[in-house]
Amino acid sequence: MGITKVLSGAALGTILSISSLTSAHAAVIHKDSAAQAKVETKQEASVSIAKAKEAALKNCSCKGAVQSAQMKKINGAYVYVVNILDVKGMQHTVNVNCDSGKVVKHQIEKKQQFISKTGAEKIALKNCKGAVKSAELKSENNVMVYVVQVSGQDGKLHTIHINCKNSKIVKHDIKDNQQYMTRTKAESFALSHCKGAVKSAEMKKENGVSVYVVSIFGQDGKLHTLHMDGKSGKVLKEDVQKKQVMIASEKAHSIALSHCSGIVKSSEMKKENGVYMYIVKITAQNHTVQTVKVNAENGTICK
Repeated sequence: MGITKVLSGAALGTILSISSLTSAHAAVIHKDSAAQAKVETKQEASVSIAKAKEAALKNCSCKGAVQSAQMKKINGAYVYVVNILDVKGMQHTVNVNCDSGKVVKHQIEKKQQFISKTGAEKIALKNCKGAVKSAELKSENNVMVYVVQVSGQDGKLHTIHINCKNSKIVKHDIKDNQQYMTRTKAESFALSHCKGAVKSAEMKKENGVSVYVVSIFGQDGKLHTLHMDGKSGKVLKEDVQKKQVMIASEKAHSIALSHCSGIVKSSEMKKENGVYMYIVKITAQNHTVQTVKVNAENGTICK
């Protein structure tokens, strides 16, 4: 009986060992089968994931960037499910057949959950005065961002990264080497081309080029708008308003001389306390230099 018990125990141990080996072997076989199935799934895809992304982006009506892409089995067919965010802030889900590369489904979220490209540019310009050079939608660290480059009015190139979801600026790089004229320099260049007083100056993008658009009340009494290259200051275009909006310098001189007899030594138009005026310096008959300020809009003497 004791031998039987021992044998039974040994037999039981052997059976358990065999059972364990069989289970382990089965696990290995299952793992290999899963790996093989994974390989077979990849082999079944005639179209690469890169091509699927291209097809999905092409199918979207407006430009965008891929948020994610993965292969799935839907209704017995393998497809790439590609999620895209477009520049209007809308999300697209595009299913691309893994064998044919054709788009089989395209859904657009009804509610806008992300900012648009235009919105991102406004945020960038609010943070940095200048002209948008470029704006690109990208995925950075699994977060969708707009990378907006601005030609700043400080003469430097600013690269601003804006989170598409919450509109926050996550990064702001400034290129130290000055690439563009400052606003002050642009105004100075404009006034050397057209004597008068600056009404406004701002940097814009025109025909792919960053330009300063400087409006000047000229001493001829007309409004001049100069479009100047943002880097060189070269005048690319000049528009002159036909209608006279200010009095001309000659008229201002005549008004000043009627107030103080003598000879006009110099005159320039300036903006003081929100009023455009001619600052006329006259060498009076007693050989002293008198300064007369003439309102450039109505010709009255300013105190």
